[in-house]
Amino acid sequence: MSLESKRAATRPRSFAAVLSVLILAEVVSAFELSMMYVAIPTLIKDFHADTNTVAWVVTAYLLVSASCAALGGRLGDLYGRKKVMLVVLFLALVGSVVSMIGGSLAAVIIGRGIQGATGAVMALAFGLAREHLAKDKVQVGLSMIGASALIAGAFGALAAGAVIDLFSWHAIFICAAVLAVLGLLAVWFVIPRDAGEVQRQRIDVLGAVLLPVAVTCLLLGLSSAGKTGFGSLNFLGLVAIAVIAAVIWVFWELKAANPIVNIRMFKNRHIAITMIVTFVAAIGPVGGNGVLQSMLSQYPKAPITEVGQGMSPSFSGAMSCVAALVGFALSPVGGYLSKKLGARVVFFSGIILLTLPSLILVLTFGNFPIFMVATIVQAIGISLFYGALPNVLFEAVPESHSSEVTGANTMIRNIGQSTATAVMAYILATAYDPATTLTGTSGFRTGYWLLVVLGALAAVLALLLRKNPAQWNPPGASGGSLGEDRGEAAAVAAGTREASGVTGAAASGVSAPPAQAAGRHATASQAQDGDLVRD
Repeated sequence: MSLESKRAATRPRSFAAVLSVLILAEVVSAFELSMMYVAIPTLIKDFHADTNTVAWVVTAYLLVSASCAALGGRLGDLYGRKKVMLVVLFLALVGSVVSMIGGSLAAVIIGRGIQGATGAVMALAFGLAREHLAKDKVQVGLSMIGASALIAGAFGALAAGAVIDLFSWHAIFICAAVLAVLGLLAVWFVIPRDAGEVQRQRIDVLGAVLLPVAVTCLLLGLSSAGKTGFGSLNFLGLVAIAVIAAVIWVFWELKAANPIVNIRMFKNRHIAITMIVTFVAAIGPVGGNGVLQSMLSQYPKAPITEVGQGMSPSFSGAMSCVAALVGFALSPVGGYLSKKLGARVVFFSGIILLTLPSLILVLTFGNFPIFMVATIVQAIGISLFYGALPNVLFEAVPESHSSEVTGANTMIRNIGQSTATAVMAYILATAYDPATTLTGTSGFRTGYWLLVVLGALAAVLALLLRKNPAQWNPPGASGGSLGEDRGEAAAVAAGTREASGVTGAAASGVSAPPAQAAGRHATASQAQDGDLVRD
């Protein structure tokens, strides 16, 4: 039975049902990250610990999450995305229980590390959407799943604050556990069985070990740089270990028969540019805006400072939720525009909308109406950016490797955002005034100008993306399913199903004539040859 026939036999009738479940799974992941930022002050008080120690409840999650994004995505492609998604959500439940009943800060941190497995959720959700949604609705679905992280994070912080005020920090783990159970049951009962063939391949154990070591050391170094400085032995030592582990990992993955992350994908021009743009944007407006905006919103107003808005924490959280709602509401529009104009156009537009507010804010510090408008525009920009990102990647990627590629992209984005946090903390620290215990205007100004430069660089690089990219044809993606994947990818790259006769025929349930089938394989072969020549 072909892959398309299996999809037809297993795909549910309701687009809304599948999409709602995948968004719920992403909500579980986003809530588990955002809820702990609000809880840090309470944990400091209850456990009589310092800020650096308590910050590990966030750091532990991020370290595991970054590695699991790539590992979980690859395992999902190999052994079935639904199966791996169920395992990930079960680990989220276990981590919530450990943190809730452990009775010590160490137990909370261990539980948070287990919860970090949800870093794989987004890559798996993207793969499942591409696997089970109707072809003409995939781009809209991907846009909404990507944007759901924005609204889930905003509401997660707001809900966590209310729960802590009414009960205690234990209650947020009860909420997280309930969400994990709901997600687990929804995926189990609503998502169809995995349509692809389970590949009986030996797991790349060494690659799976080296990747977390490299990522963990890098993120640990970056997270400590704001305090110790980028010239400290602690930072330089951790980065050195990360680089050595990463170099060994790359050489090993190039030789491995079944690598955790296929490094050769970066030989494809389209994939490589998208990954670079993601990293630059993550260091810039995607990762840096959150740090600066959250501080500006609650900083004292004039005449104490010339930059702050003087909001209360609750009002600041409510404002973020309003902006997130607007961004999420426009996510279907992003998917529709991806179909009509091409994902790269929406991707570029998202970067521009993320960057322009930084330029405006640096010229209008302290102006509340402009600050509100800028916050909403940035939310729209990040919604378009996250929603278009998988659509851009999938223009050059076969369905059999969907979660692997998006998982690697998520890992790169996480590393970039961690870098942005460290860099912004360092810049703001250089403008710290011990007399007033406040950061001077120069610190915010430098930070925003850096975001403008990096955002502009990301936009320029995004212009290098081609309308009809060459396809990445990884080893092992052979047989009929590969042909179908190539035809599908060609159709997505052209922005319409009519770009491939066989894809349009498959979508309408009509078998492709032999001439079309032959043309499809010839086109796929030419695309592969062109890819090798160009790359």
